[in-house]
Formats: sequence, C-alpha cells, structure tokens
Amino acid sequence: MKRIKKTGRPLVLTVKGKVEAVLLDAAAYQDVAGHLDAVAGIRRGLAQAMKGVGRPAGEVFDDLERES
Repeated sequence: MKRIKKTGRPLVLTVKGKVEAVLLDAAAYQDVAGHLDAVAGIRRGLAQAMKGVGRPAGEVFDDLERES
C-alpha cells in the first residue's frame, strides 16, 4: 500500500510472469468504476438506438425545458 500511495499507480501482481491481479487504492477504484458505469450506459443506449427504441433528442430536451 505504501508503494501505491507514493506513486499513485496500481500495483500489478504476477504469478510466473502472468498478470493475476491489479491492486488500486480506493480513489482510483472509484474513478475506474465510474468510467465503467458510463461505458455501460453508452452501450445500453447504443443498443436501444440500434433497435429503434427511444425518443429523438429534441423531444427529451423540450421535456427538460418544460420541467424547469
């Protein structure tokens, strides 16, 4: 943990030269988790768009303006 705190970089653990685990500090993990959530949301949106599900952006923005 001292090395991770000092360098700010993850610690890569290997067994026989192969990566087995990556150790991150809590802040770095939260950052990565947030990015993964964003990517998952984008993928869901793209999949819905490919199926023709959803509404045009203009409609959504109009609704948001009416609500505020």
